[in-house]
Amino acid sequence: MAYGIRLSDEISFIESLQIEDKVSGGLIDFKLWEFQKELIAFIDANDRAFILKARQLGITWVVLAHALYLATFWGNRQFLICSQTGDDAIAALHRLRIMHASMPARWRRAKLKDNTEQIAFDNGSRIEAMMATTRAGRGKAPYLTIADEVEFWDDAALKLETLQPGAQRMVGITTGNGPDGPTPKIWRASQEGKGRWHSAFCPWSVHPDRDEAWYQANVLEAAEPRLAHREFAATPEEAFAAPQGIFFERFDPAVNSPRAFAAVHNWETWRAVDFGFHWPACLWLQISPKGQVFVVGELARREVYNWSTQQFADEILRVDAEFGLFDPPRGTYCDPAGTGVQSQTGESEVEVFKLKGLAPITERSSIRDGCVRIMDALVDPDLPLQVSRSCVWLCEALSAVTPDSRKPEVYDEKSTYTHVLDALRYFFVNQAVGQQEWPDIYYGDGLGPLSQF
Repeated sequence: MAYGIRLSDEISFIESLQIEDKVSGGLIDFKLWEFQKELIAFIDANDRAFILKARQLGITWVVLAHALYLATFWGNRQFLICSQTGDDAIAALHRLRIMHASMPARWRRAKLKDNTEQIAFDNGSRIEAMMATTRAGRGKAPYLTIADEVEFWDDAALKLETLQPGAQRMVGITTGNGPDGPTPKIWRASQEGKGRWHSAFCPWSVHPDRDEAWYQANVLEAAEPRLAHREFAATPEEAFAAPQGIFFERFDPAVNSPRAFAAVHNWETWRAVDFGFHWPACLWLQISPKGQVFVVGELARREVYNWSTQQFADEILRVDAEFGLFDPPRGTYCDPAGTGVQSQTGESEVEVFKLKGLAPITERSSIRDGCVRIMDALVDPDLPLQVSRSCVWLCEALSAVTPDSRKPEVYDEKSTYTHVLDALRYFFVNQAVGQQEWPDIYYGDGLGPLSQF
């Protein structure tokens, strides 16, 4: 926590301030909502805090108030605000002036400098604001750097790399703008416990004045519902949806991926594999007694490079063992291209899988056929496809992959999501899942309440 800050003291300070009210145009007391108090604690606790958010939640006001608090009570500190444009940087200083002027006189520091670029106080602390550039932050050693709407910066990854070395603490704030920028990478790494960043997501619903009626009017009935879903995201996947549109528009996280669930020990289980060149992918799918498909596990991520087929097979077997199934998976639906003999090894990927006991099954089909079957499974009115929230890569792929620019009837075949979606496609083109008779069986432990399905 920064300088041993007491959260209660910081909250009391912030709630002594006033901010602009966009409805009345006047000033109102800064009464923090509960999620904003939690956000302050999150920022205090982490020297790299990344906040993914829906729009219009007052988060920029909160982060600026945090910087003002530190600048008021700790001297000789530099604070840097980097914004998407010069106008945004000027607006940030304007907000700080409003809060500074409203604070109790006993705390208010005299300003030694106040212009369009910075506000400097008599205790030696200063807050500078600027447009994010590749030179922003060079030659500076800020105690805190605020990266506002970072996903919308030009060359955002390069600019972040420029800012990070000199900053003792950083707060990144952004709404989403597609799946391939730097902030989705920050988000994924932090969710896996990798790197310095810690992340938090603030959905539209944390605003206390928003309810289902508000959501209906502002999102579901918006002129562009697809864009409204991204701007007022309910999940990180919605926030990172591509601005040009997504392919699986009918994928609904609330319906198709409502929670994380484990494998049931005695359900019929299958694997589905795309060998891939850089990013091989394997999914584990189970079929319930009613015939509903559940994706219970994945081995798929961007960071896996150049596994040999042998290594990939060994990893699949390792994950198999972790499920603790009564019976092993019945087989592995594979990419038909895996039957080709590799020049270096003299054997095909399918042959390697056979030798490893993975029972590969290949069947040629069109990409379009597989896409249609996935779409049908997603919108099945009685038994919709269920994807565990633990399958992060597949959830993100279904939420974010775009149509192919040349063949919009299929998903983007150059996307890094292709391999995990191809694996799902191989399952559906090979497996005719429907209603069938099943004996009464024991449903196993650790799955949670599946009766709803």
